[in-house]
Amino acid sequence: MKSRGLVGNQDNPHAKLKSVGLNDVRCTGGFWAERQKLAHEVTLPCLWDLLADPDEGHVLQNLRIAAGLEEGEFAGVHWDDAWMAKWLEAATVVFASTGDENLDRQMDEVIELLAKVQEPDGYLASQTQANGEERLTDPHYHELYTMGHLLTAAVVHHRTTGKTNFLDVARGIGDYVTERFSGEVSRDMVRFPFNPTIIMGLAELFRETGEHRYLEAAQGFVDRRGSAPKRWKEQLLHDWMATDMCQDRVPLRQESEMVGHSVLSTYLYAGAADVVAETGEQELFDALKRIWRNHTERKMFINGGACAVSAGISKRGVYGKSQWVDSVHEAAGEEYFLPNSLSYNETCAQIGVFMWAWRMLSIEPDASYADVMEQTLYSGVLSGIGLDRRSWFYRNFLRWHGGESGPYTHGHKRYTCVRFQPGRAAICCPTNLLRLEAECHGYFYSVSDDALWFHHYAGNTLSTDLPDGSHIELSQKTDYPWDGTVRLTIDAVDGGEFSLRLRIPGWAEGASLTVNGAAVDTELVPGIYAEVRRSWQVGDVVELVLPMEARLMGAHPLVEECRNQVAVLRGPVLYCLESHDLPEGMSTNELLLPRDIELTARHDPDLLGGVTVLEGIAQRLRQDDWSDTLYRPLSKAPLEPVPVRLVPYYAWANRGIGEMTVWMSLG
Repeated sequence: MKSRGLVGNQDNPHAKLKSVGLNDVRCTGGFWAERQKLAHEVTLPCLWDLLADPDEGHVLQNLRIAAGLEEGEFAGVHWDDAWMAKWLEAATVVFASTGDENLDRQMDEVIELLAKVQEPDGYLASQTQANGEERLTDPHYHELYTMGHLLTAAVVHHRTTGKTNFLDVARGIGDYVTERFSGEVSRDMVRFPFNPTIIMGLAELFRETGEHRYLEAAQGFVDRRGSAPKRWKEQLLHDWMATDMCQDRVPLRQESEMVGHSVLSTYLYAGAADVVAETGEQELFDALKRIWRNHTERKMFINGGACAVSAGISKRGVYGKSQWVDSVHEAAGEEYFLPNSLSYNETCAQIGVFMWAWRMLSIEPDASYADVMEQTLYSGVLSGIGLDRRSWFYRNFLRWHGGESGPYTHGHKRYTCVRFQPGRAAICCPTNLLRLEAECHGYFYSVSDDALWFHHYAGNTLSTDLPDGSHIELSQKTDYPWDGTVRLTIDAVDGGEFSLRLRIPGWAEGASLTVNGAAVDTELVPGIYAEVRRSWQVGDVVELVLPMEARLMGAHPLVEECRNQVAVLRGPVLYCLESHDLPEGMSTNELLLPRDIELTARHDPDLLGGVTVLEGIAQRLRQDDWSDTLYRPLSKAPLEPVPVRLVPYYAWANRGIGEMTVWMSLG
């Protein structure tokens, strides 16, 4: 069976870039190979043990109860089935790359259990079945959300293993959803799904089976979004229903702003991009581009974060002469409102941005989409997991003032400087991050009619075909993201002339490119794909060098929380300052970073799993005790030189409790 990609768009006339097969790429060394190895050996079994633990996760027990195999009641959150679905998707890809037969048997057992839970009409949601709840009565039961994740996992399972057992379950789900949401849909049912993974799931099920009714159902969910906004004084089951919280105030094709819960929004936009890729609809794609610009130009954190507020309001629209506000949480905020110590930046929202960007890139091959993917991946996603591979962050703060506990959300403490383990209350981010790490190689390359596109750099091998049938095999060696030298060797090739298109990241000033040691006459401007076209031969060597100088970054003047402060990036990696790297007794608040500071990169294989640190001489402005004081005259204390060491932001909070900041005062 020919391998297909995570987004199976090989036969799609509207996707300019086609995914390469998941089995076509293998990580062979370096940053991502090590992370995938640990995902297999540590994180995957850890998350299985937790979901199968009746006290911690209760996920496996919920399914067994729903299947009638054991007595009990559903326990946990309504979206527990998604924990299992994302674990299955990650396990599928790990099995495909490692051949771990124990994983294969384990997956078959779970899939058999899911088939027993599934009703004859295809419905599958343990959160209602285990307790005998009525179907589709409350959007917060997340039935279509969990079924959407099951669809995606089943398609990936079929693409990588060739087995049909999970796909048969997915067909049943797709048939149920298609039947239930076809034709005229009542105003109440328009509000389903509020967390719309079902759109991506249905699109992929269509791509895998060729059944157009699944695509039509996906488009129906997109068409109905925003078609039944909450009316004045309308009483609904939840205050957030049919509001900006779930992107339901404005029809999607008329939208121009990123609003509401940032996981809901990014999953919606990713699913809508899937629909565009299949239909070629320009109006919908124009709306997605407007929203994308609003996010990246006015609402995105420097780590790629998409989620400014824990709880807040969205002010849009008018009832007669009265303005209303919608309550939102875990949401995008007002334009340029990008707080640091109060930032929310849920890991799942970052992953949602990553998936949305990938789909936009396939439709419109603009390197800026891949730049945001890279920014989000290295600095907004990987920060969500500890170096022990078994602890996680739900939120990703950009500043931490010390202590174990941070801001409160929903009335209870869930987010601490000591990373959490998932349990019955917090389960979505760990498996989401796991599957992205397991699948990351599926995002390295794309193909077009006569070109192979390089989006992300890592040590790997590729064996794939271009759409015209030309075959190519190559190996890539690099220490990226610590070093900008990327060396490609053509190991096998047939066919005629075609192009390699290599992304020159937006930060890479002064890049160079050679083939067999000779400079290539091609444009190497940051933020484009450089093209090298020729009849390739076995043994040809392409070397791309991306200079990696430390860069001091400022924020737009309207971002008040970052005014007169700078952040530091080197290559694709965002850096931060932890109090562990300052003289004893010094606070991160006392550090000033000179605008002309010389930061020297040094790789330390023994620190934080092996990272490149940045070192230089900064300034210290000593602070007096601020206890019981809110304002006071400016200190006249002299500035003192102080050595400073910055570490990658994704690796913070792995050396015990301390202070951390991404943004530092400018000296």
